Amino acid sequence: MKTKKPRSVLEGAFTLLDALVRHRGEAGLTQLADSCSIPKATAHRLLDQLTELEVVQRSENRYRIGVQAFRLGQWWQPYPRLLDLARHRLRLLATTTRASAVLAVPCDGHMLIAAASLTRPEHECLLRPGATVPQHTGRFSPCWQAEHGLTVSEAPVRLPTGEILGAIAATLPPQRGLVAVEHTARAVSAALVS
Repeated sequence: MKTKKPRSVLEGAFTLLDALVRHRGEAGLTQLADSCSIPKATAHRLLDQLTELEVVQRSENRYRIGVQAFRLGQWWQPYPRLLDLARHRLRLLATTTRASAVLAVPCDGHMLIAAASLTRPEHECLLRPGATVPQHTGRFSPCWQAEHGLTVSEAPVRLPTGEILGAIAATLPPQRGLVAVEHTARAVSAALVS
C-alpha cells in the first residue's frame, strides 16, 4: 500500500514509521521507500537519523520499530485513565465470553484498537493494540467483518458529558454477546466519572 509523498522531514519520518507498522514491524529499505513514495536515499537518511535516536532499530538490512517509539507509545491515552480502566474489564469480558474483546477509538476515519484481550491466535494481527479497522458510521465496518470471518458485538463508551469516546467490542454475534459487551461499556463509562 503506497502513501502520499511526504512534504517535510518530520512527515517523512512518521511516514516511514507508519510503513513499518503496516509491514508488521519490520521491512527493508527498498520496501519502505517504495511504500512511502520517497527516494531511497531520503529514506536511508531518515532511517539513519531515527536509528540514532533509537526510534528505529537496524538489524542487517532490515529496520524495525525501536525502543524509544515503544517507550513513548506506552504513555499514549485516548482519554485520561481510559486504558487502565478498560484493560481489566476487557480481560473479564474475554474470560466470561471466551471471545476476543477490544477497546476501539476513532482515529483518522478508522477505529484504532487501543486495548485488547485476545483469545484466538488469528486475532493477534487483526485486533492487536495499534491496529486500525475500517469503520462505518462509527462502528466496525460490516464489510471488514465479513472479509475476516468475524461478527462483532459493540457498545459505546461515553465520556461524562455523554459524548461517545469509543467502543467496547467482542468477537461475538450480537444475540450471544451484546448484553455482556454493553455491561462492560457502561462499567468503563461509569468508572471515567469517579
